[in-house]
Amino acid sequence: MEIHEFIQGAERLRSELLRQARSHLTDADDAEDVVQETLLRLWTARERIADYDKMRNMASVVCRNLALNMLRDAPPHCTIDEALTTNLQVSPQEELEVRETRQKLKRSIQALSPKQRALIRMRNVENMSYADIAKLIGTTESSVRGMISIARTQLLKQMKGTV
Repeated sequence: MEIHEFIQGAERLRSELLRQARSHLTDADDAEDVVQETLLRLWTARERIADYDKMRNMASVVCRNLALNMLRDAPPHCTIDEALTTNLQVSPQEELEVRETRQKLKRSIQALSPKQRALIRMRNVENMSYADIAKLIGTTESSVRGMISIARTQLLKQMKGTV
């Protein structure tokens, strides 16, 4: 692809990529970073891009993957401790049990694969819908349900100590 063709294609794609990145990310600055990184990666691969359609398809995939990577690598909005914290008054025995359960849960979550941890975090901590998660990772809603079910089953096995 010639430089002037690339520039014209990038200008046409920019708003579309920004919309796509914003659909995945809540922070506008993060979305802008993803678009800039996408265009940079396209620039480095411009010699392998034959036409605008190929550029558009490649840009969409790169943008989605960069947004997913950013979400995966971002710290969760709340910690496991915050998610488990209750405002109830408890006895010292109950407090000890809660602390032990938290520690066991943390160890069990760490034993999951990074993808399973990300799915559990998106669904149970960030309260994302199955449809939003599916859109984010580029698969079907039923596939997301299945992956989350497997992750939860694995987490329960870890908690029970049967793995």
